[in-house]
Amino acid sequence: MNAMATNASLLAVGSVGIALAVRLVASPLVPIVLPTRVGAVATPLPTPIAVHPDSLAAALVAHDPFRVTRRPSNVLYDPVRLAQPATGPPPKPVLALVGIVWDNGLDPTALVEGLPSVDGPRPVRRGETIAGLRVNAIKPDRVVITGLDTTWTLTVREPWR
Repeated sequence: MNAMATNASLLAVGSVGIALAVRLVASPLVPIVLPTRVGAVATPLPTPIAVHPDSLAAALVAHDPFRVTRRPSNVLYDPVRLAQPATGPPPKPVLALVGIVWDNGLDPTALVEGLPSVDGPRPVRRGETIAGLRVNAIKPDRVVITGLDTTWTLTVREPWR
């Protein structure tokens, strides 16, 4: 094979590659579809300004080349909102065991104080869930409660000790 044939074949392969690249840029192989909006409330943007055909910069701004829809975003950028710190998790409750009604272990009941969204002490039974806290076990001397990534083992408070 001589040099002329090699150059011709390389030129042909290069031309096919360029044609394929242009075809893929102009029309993608897979259709691009926008996902459905999931309850996001967007603030309305002002109507777009008419683009001067002589201004390439104005055309680029009006038809955003980095978005699929070729339009500016519907959500306005707000740096003040981004600077606000995120709220932390709610504090864990301070639970206290006031007393236990043992009833020979058939149906024990515990009186627990400090449960979230409950004022004062509240009677609870094994397996009951209150405000995300589950009563796992009631023993004659203690109660085990789990929830909010914590396990509490409560004993009856004895003020005379």
